[in-house]
Amino acid sequence: MNQMSHQKIDPYHPCPCGSGRKYKFCCREKEQAISNQRPLALIEQSVKYPVYQCVINRDWESCRLATVFVVRQFPNAKFIVGLYLVDLLCLGVKNTFFNANLHHADVQTMFANAGMPLISIDYEDARSIVLGGIEYAQKIGIAPHQDWQNSKYIVESEKPFNNKYENEYGRNGKPVYFAGPDDDSVRIISRLSS
Repeated sequence: MNQMSHQKIDPYHPCPCGSGRKYKFCCREKEQAISNQRPLALIEQSVKYPVYQCVINRDWESCRLATVFVVRQFPNAKFIVGLYLVDLLCLGVKNTFFNANLHHADVQTMFANAGMPLISIDYEDARSIVLGGIEYAQKIGIAPHQDWQNSKYIVESEKPFNNKYENEYGRNGKPVYFAGPDDDSVRIISRLSS
């Protein structure tokens, strides 16, 4: 995880890229271009930007529902965030959210609004939970939330991953479904019954 600054860069200070030139004459223009891009375009290019922080709810292993945040940092000291709600018992990624060009305070507000204690997690472990959950759900015919088509870029879904938590999915090797308010319960139960 890259621990970059979240402070605004003084244009007359040396550029953080290490070139030795002043920021104003080095990377500032490129970073201003980032600020002007649409969030979805930035999401699709998120692999270019370093991971700043990953957090997960402290009780994910006992409650079998993981709320995973993956935060990447742009050179303009703003952030891109992917949020993944992973049902380890059955549904995999049952909800996901993403946004870009957020200020540090916005990211901290998202963490606070999660309403649960969050702890740091290694990026590859976060990927393992998210991608492993999708893999498990797909084996029983359940696709990830529709927004996964966009938020997948933040966790590099095409890159191989170590399914470190494969024994955590389901219960005793079998899916267990608890209906949620936004679930298509009839479809899910039908899929599990077939």
